[in-house]
Amino acid sequence: MRYVLSFALTLALAPTVRAQTTTSVFRKITDDARTAYNKSERPMVVFDLDGALFDNRPRTAHILREYADAELRTARPEAAQRLSALPASVIGYMLTDTLSRAGVTEQAVVNNAAVFWSQHFFEDDYVKYDQPVTGAVSFVRNLYSNGARIVYVSSRDVPRQLMGTVKALRDHGFPIGIAGTEVILKPTQATPDATFKQQLVTYLRQYGKVIATVDTQPANANDYLRVFPDAAAVLLNGPRAPNQPTVATGVSLVANYSYE
Repeated sequence: MRYVLSFALTLALAPTVRAQTTTSVFRKITDDARTAYNKSERPMVVFDLDGALFDNRPRTAHILREYADAELRTARPEAAQRLSALPASVIGYMLTDTLSRAGVTEQAVVNNAAVFWSQHFFEDDYVKYDQPVTGAVSFVRNLYSNGARIVYVSSRDVPRQLMGTVKALRDHGFPIGIAGTEVILKPTQATPDATFKQQLVTYLRQYGKVIATVDTQPANANDYLRVFPDAAAVLLNGPRAPNQPTVATGVSLVANYSYE
């Protein structure tokens, strides 16, 4: 959910452990949505934002360039040059790993960079630098057109990132702001993640039929499978936070949004 992404941390792919037809996981989800919609079952598909729909490494890359210009250009020009030239593709999950890869290891610089990053990463104005994960927009749009209610979920919080999140979804072509779509973020920055998760689950259970969830964190995918055992729990190839549990039997591991 709230993460600095690293697609360099590859997810080891394996055959799906949940019973599947020969069609892809995502094609089956689309078919299930259409079937459920035709039965008036109010099908919902729940998407995490960071990693599952958006790559926010470009956001971090932009912030580090701003930090280099504001804090390092004069005092530490070599470090400034390294950060300014850092491509988004090498951004690590942890900011300290990213700085280390860039050859920036001086503790004072690392500490100041972390403060600067945290002051900006969770602001509306910086969400615009995120880029959609390849294939995400077309899949979500197709799913919506087949009757699924699209629920965007994130532990981003409302005061700092709701407006930026909605604008990013709109600007990149995700269905948003129309009947059958919803964005659910933490109500406040201080809201514990566990509390937010419990409130979310309670809400989803009452609202309709969850037919699928898409996430990049094994812990979240495992939880979704436990709470919604009849829904497809999809673990998309992407970033993983440290100390994640083993992927549960029944979670479908997929490389991308391809239907092939």
